[in-house]
Amino acid sequence: MTAGSTNIEMIEAAVLETNNAEEGAFATFEVRGNSDLFVQYIVDGINARYPFSADPKETLRTFPILSVEEWVANEYVWVGIKSSVRDTAIWIDRYFREILGRDPDYELLRKTD
Repeated sequence: MTAGSTNIEMIEAAVLETNNAEEGAFATFEVRGNSDLFVQYIVDGINARYPFSADPKETLRTFPILSVEEWVANEYVWVGIKSSVRDTAIWIDRYFREILGRDPDYELLRKTD
């Protein structure tokens, strides 16, 4: 099993757990060894490190998002999403690889807050 598929499975389990938890629950994922590279999932939303000055509507044009709720250049982006648990996990993994520039075999940590 590759790190990428293991990451997707971990993300998928955390998304399902978050969706079934009390309101306000969230799951945070970080790249091992670099806590600045993070994605945080809350039901129907993603808060993530955003390392660009360009409008995320352009940068994320190939990602299925409902809306860009808030963003600060070179800091973070908050987007609305509405996908299945599996598609959300794939979205998050893809964000780590394509937006945050991680290799397919990056190591992911789930942080408990």
